[in-house]
Amino acid sequence: MSYSIEPAFTVKNELSRLIIKAGTEPENKWFFTDGLFSSETQLDLCGNTANCENFVVICDSHIVAYFEAPWNKFLKTINGFRFILFDKSKTIDATKAFFQYLDYLFVIRGAKSFFWIVAEKNIHAFRLYEKFIKKYCGHRIGKKHYGQMGYDGEISDVYLYELTQEDYFNWKNK
Repeated sequence: MSYSIEPAFTVKNELSRLIIKAGTEPENKWFFTDGLFSSETQLDLCGNTANCENFVVICDSHIVAYFEAPWNKFLKTINGFRFILFDKSKTIDATKAFFQYLDYLFVIRGAKSFFWIVAEKNIHAFRLYEKFIKKYCGHRIGKKHYGQMGYDGEISDVYLYELTQEDYFNWKNK
């Protein structure tokens, strides 16, 4: 394994810098649903796995990706997963880490469902998620109009996706 998954709070300062820096890149304009790139609020909660399941993927001592997931411990659901890739040369490692992260959520933490959205105008991410659900598991549950604002003020509809524990284990057992 050429990567490790670490709790995000262990690298809070560096991660905060990377998130803000990534916010200047046009392909990331849809990362936050309200159009603002802010790192303090969520990163302050990162150490509390009762509220968040936030992790970084580290390769060669560098943060290459970030997983942010608000955790509803009572319902055992992840509500609003976000992923940002900081180093595109490490896409394969980040993908492997994502599947390891899903194992952690569904097998170890006992998550019942995993929910995320993608802006319709975020064409690259939308296509990736569509390919993911067709090839692996999960499903699109709907479309919400005027659901997200990019950091430049542009408004987009969003698609809503869900991956249930049952979907995940059915896929894993194939």
